[in-house]
Amino acid sequence: MPASSPPRRRSRVRVAALLLVVVEVPLLLAMLVAQLADPTPARAAGEHAFLQRAADGTPVTWDPCSPIGYVVNWDHAPDGAVQLVAEAVDTVEAATGLTFTALGSTRLTPATTRATDALPAGAEVLVAWAPAADDPLFRTGDVVGWARPVPVGPVYGRGQVALDADWYADATPEQARAVLLHELGHLVGLDHVEDTSQLMSDRNVGTEEYQQGDLEGLARLGPLAGPRCA
Repeated sequence: MPASSPPRRRSRVRVAALLLVVVEVPLLLAMLVAQLADPTPARAAGEHAFLQRAADGTPVTWDPCSPIGYVVNWDHAPDGAVQLVAEAVDTVEAATGLTFTALGSTRLTPATTRATDALPAGAEVLVAWAPAADDPLFRTGDVVGWARPVPVGPVYGRGQVALDADWYADATPEQARAVLLHELGHLVGLDHVEDTSQLMSDRNVGTEEYQQGDLEGLARLGPLAGPRCA
């Protein structure tokens, strides 16, 4: 009957709207849960640079076929340093595909000259904390860490990472990690960049993790996207 037709149409509209709500609400909830379940922060896009390049333009890096053995001088290290070093090394391994091997401790102290000649057998890298009074680069207060990879033939074969023990004594865990990641970036071959959004900027303004430009550069320094193991 003509009089009954409009109510039936309205009923269909109500049913359709109800179905739409039933579908959309779980979908919105699922999207919200997915966002909450993914704690990965957004990475800032940016640039990267390399300390050295070979004649063919490729960045100089470590031998991807050989683990990088390192020793640590724990004298003057802050509380939590063992976990700090282990986690930072894991982060660099994941970003580059290079492999690091911990070879224990040492009493060697870092030096701005090539002190790595005295490293124990199998070790290529020294990581150490030094009081500001013992390191000329730390005395000014403008530098809280430095790293120096040394070429051995076409690849890096020796290196040092030195950290300001006085600064580390008062640093937050996030600051301590950021400085170590920055210096490990230098160790594997990254240079400073002017882009202050990147961890490898020499004017860091609070960045505490590798950003997209940093990660792109790190990937080119290892077998993930760079030199492959034969």
